[in-house]
Amino acid sequence: MQVSKANDVKIYNLSAGKSLPEWLSDRQRRKLEQKNVEVRRRIQLIQDFEMPDVSTALEVSPDGRYIFATGTYKPYLKCFDLKNLSLKFERGLDAEAIKTLALSDDWSKLVILEEERFVEFHHQRGRYFRLRIPRPGRDMDFCRESGDLYMVGSSNEIYRLNLEEGVFLQSLVTDATSINCCQFSPVHQLFVAGTSEGTVEAWDHRDRKRVSILDTLPSIRDDIDEIAQATAVKWFSPLQLGVGTSSGHTLIFDIRSSRPLLVKDQNNALPIKKLELVQRENDSDLVMSMDERAVKVWNKDSGKPFSAIEPQHGLNDFVRYPGSGLLLMAVESSRMLQYFVPTLGPAPKWCAYLETITEELEETEQPAVYDDYKFVTSVELEQIGLSHLIGSNVLRAYMHGYFMDIRLYNKARTLTQPFAYDKYKDRKLMEEVEKQRETTVVKKKSDQNKVKVNAELAERLRSEADADIKERRKDKRNKEMKKAEAASTILSDDRFTKLFQSEDFEVDETSEAFTRVKSVSSKKKDKKGVEVREDSEGDDEEDEDADEQVDLSELRLGAEDDEGQSSKAHADDSDVSMSSMEEDSDEESESEGEKEKNEKKKRVEAARRRQQKRNMQQAFDDVEKERRAANKPTKFTLHQVDAGETTSKFADGDESDEEVSAPLGSRKLALMEEGVEEEGREEDTPFGGKSVTFTLKKKSTLEKEAAADRAATHLKQRKEERRTLGSVRNMMTPLPANLMLNFKGEQSTRGGTGERGRGRGRGRGQTRRM
Repeated sequence: MQVSKANDVKIYNLSAGKSLPEWLSDRQRRKLEQKNVEVRRRIQLIQDFEMPDVSTALEVSPDGRYIFATGTYKPYLKCFDLKNLSLKFERGLDAEAIKTLALSDDWSKLVILEEERFVEFHHQRGRYFRLRIPRPGRDMDFCRESGDLYMVGSSNEIYRLNLEEGVFLQSLVTDATSINCCQFSPVHQLFVAGTSEGTVEAWDHRDRKRVSILDTLPSIRDDIDEIAQATAVKWFSPLQLGVGTSSGHTLIFDIRSSRPLLVKDQNNALPIKKLELVQRENDSDLVMSMDERAVKVWNKDSGKPFSAIEPQHGLNDFVRYPGSGLLLMAVESSRMLQYFVPTLGPAPKWCAYLETITEELEETEQPAVYDDYKFVTSVELEQIGLSHLIGSNVLRAYMHGYFMDIRLYNKARTLTQPFAYDKYKDRKLMEEVEKQRETTVVKKKSDQNKVKVNAELAERLRSEADADIKERRKDKRNKEMKKAEAASTILSDDRFTKLFQSEDFEVDETSEAFTRVKSVSSKKKDKKGVEVREDSEGDDEEDEDADEQVDLSELRLGAEDDEGQSSKAHADDSDVSMSSMEEDSDEESESEGEKEKNEKKKRVEAARRRQQKRNMQQAFDDVEKERRAANKPTKFTLHQVDAGETTSKFADGDESDEEVSAPLGSRKLALMEEGVEEEGREEDTPFGGKSVTFTLKKKSTLEKEAAADRAATHLKQRKEERRTLGSVRNMMTPLPANLMLNFKGEQSTRGGTGERGRGRGRGRGQTRRM
């Protein structure tokens, strides 16, 4: 049993427990229940309270002893006897059921609204009668005063079937295009129907006239942009009506007013499927509203949330056992859910022991799926040495791995990795010690940012974050800015500290996966760089003019500096006789001047290289344009070329097919005599005529010995892993005793025939082998 709290309200999930895989047979399940205490102690409130695939609707009989449940696939109707807490009967249906309605106080009379426009009537012996209605039905209700069954669906008519006479009465025509829900008031028998236009129409079955129309759209128009349909109606009292809409709103009306008393938003934007009122003696009443995701409980007067139940599967229907806190839910799963909320009411009499259990139960965590089984991948199987079990019954294939027994996994892991737990314990201990040190010792900034693993990645991120992007072109500035911001975020965010501190996140650059990803990313970068260069050719033309002017000015300055330097050199040679005192005083000024000269020289050299590169590129572009213009064909002629022929004869006609298709040896000798390598004539190779030459390298003695050692090791391993004959015999199923005697008798008879026809020795041998 699982316990959860929602707004300080305890909710006990009676369906939760130790889950078992679906592939286990009934015999294996029984054995597991005998061995496992947790499985044996699961709470089964109602035995076999489940459907083959999905449960769709639930209904409690008026006397409170029976529960009717419908589901699919295949469509089923099940009746559970609450006195015996077991299944009373189950019946197969021809179509999926939409709603079930009990016509009698017990289980003897029942009507089922199905898909494909079918309506079935059941009694004690089975299906009594079956009929069809003109349009697909969505809801129905029974008028106990007149004995009429009212059915609504995807039409503007309300179909009436009199069960006393067994005939259809004249339908009631509404103003809507379709009707979603309906209900009779149990007190004054006023019939209300919720339509697809967001209105609720009220009819009196005594004079077959419409009493009034209630519009719900003005009350919720500010919260939605489209028309909200009325999807659920519920009489809370003779004068109060609850209406649920497709926008997720629940409205409570007094039938004497067109304005709602309260508007409650479910905040899920899903249609309300069902409403239920919980009456409490010493406190205000509660309303339960259900959509596909959750069942929310809130105060009827103020709308304040009280509690909520959100199962893991989608909800189709729910029912609250009258006068109790027991909730039964039909969900998109085979198991129908059961919840017990003590604040909504006491436990029913037929399961009063829930009160005792819930008083002593402590809050526990939800168990994991398949507690007795462990999910492992192929890599983990190799690590624990159980990869040879792939394909056997021990492993159950699932997605990208396998399910295996947790006991076998723990045993294999203990044998293959005996010190794994000790290492894990030591690592956790060191982590706790480091945390305590961090709280007591103030770390330096260098120690805090110290990188233990992935040093290259951290260095690359730092360089990207500290990159000066002001000198980059305008079209690339935003991209570089984003890249630098991302790198700085990774380095400063606390969520990525383990990427550079923990060994578990270390990147293995020698692995095959890393090299593969790196090669793919480098190819993508190369392609992207080529595309960027092609796109930026036009944009660079404007910048080239300014660069040329700067480079030319730098070149002129460089030339002037060279001339000045030469003249200064002559002057220095003439002034060799200067005193040593003057030389010492001018050393500092000369060093500064040399630095400036060196910087100017570097700028001039860089400008020269850029200018030369630009001139070479311009010349190459001019030559390429001329070549393309000269080689541009005026027209195209199509020729058919067979295998072994070349296309060179259509270009110049100098070389014949016989000369090209000659043997490789003669062609090679001819090319060697001419002094032309064969690689230069690769384009003349005919279709299907390419050849490859290779030489075989003899294996050395060391390689042969290594191969022999590997073969011997492999044979030794095969012998060690070979199964004995006893394990094979255990897998074989022995024949029954009577068949074994007959089989031995036939073999002995055959042995006698062989003795007469072919000799005694062979006959005895056959009999002895059997």
